[in-house]
Amino acid sequence: MNCWHCDRPAHGACQFCGRAICREHVKLMPSVIDIYQNHQGQYKALVVADALYCGVCHPQEDPVELKDLD
Repeated sequence: MNCWHCDRPAHGACQFCGRAICREHVKLMPSVIDIYQNHQGQYKALVVADALYCGVCHPQEDPVELKDLD
């Protein structure tokens, strides 16, 4: 697989969209892996601090409503 930006061999894939990226074009961004509620009722998130990011896609901050799914 080749890098989305430069068409050279990729070293990884974007955590958010799956685009292939090489070491030169990779960016890092935190990524939530899981959200859970602890015994005290607090919501906690498991986060990867340095997930690979292509710099092209735009991960949404807020959840997106999916209409017409039953």
